[in-house]
Amino acid sequence: MAIFYLHQFEHKPFWQYLSRLNDYHAQYMHFMYEKWKICNVVVEGITHEARATLESMCYGGLCSLNDDDMWDLFEYLASYQLKCECASDFFVFPSPPPYVLHAPSPFVDQFRMDVITILLILTMYVLIVNLLTMM
Repeated sequence: MAIFYLHQFEHKPFWQYLSRLNDYHAQYMHFMYEKWKICNVVVEGITHEARATLESMCYGGLCSLNDDDMWDLFEYLASYQLKCECASDFFVFPSPPPYVLHAPSPFVDQFRMDVITILLILTMYVLIVNLLTMM
C-alpha cells in the first residue's frame, strides 16, 4: 500500500504526472520517503494506459525491477514523452501545465524556462535556415 496517493489525471501525459509528483515531493522535503515507497505511489497512481506502456517497456516485469531501475524507467518515459510532445508542437509556444493544488518548486520553473529558451533558440535557428535556403 502506498504512503500517500497521487493519481494521474486521465488523458494527461505521464511526464506531467511525474512533474506533479516531484513538485509535491519538493514541497514536503522534510518527509524523507524511501525511493521504493515513492515508486509504489507511482505504480498505484498511474492510469492503465501508462502502466501498460511501462509494462511493455520492461517486458512485463515492472514489479520485479528494483527501485533504482524503476525510477530510471519512470524518468526515461517522462523525458521521452516530453521530447515527443515538444517536437510535435515545435512552432506552438508551450505553456506549462496548471498547478492549482500546490505551489510549484523553483527548480521546476527554472527547468521549464530552460526548455522554453531552448525551444525559442531552435525556432529561430529553423527560421534562419529556411530564410537562407530561400535565397
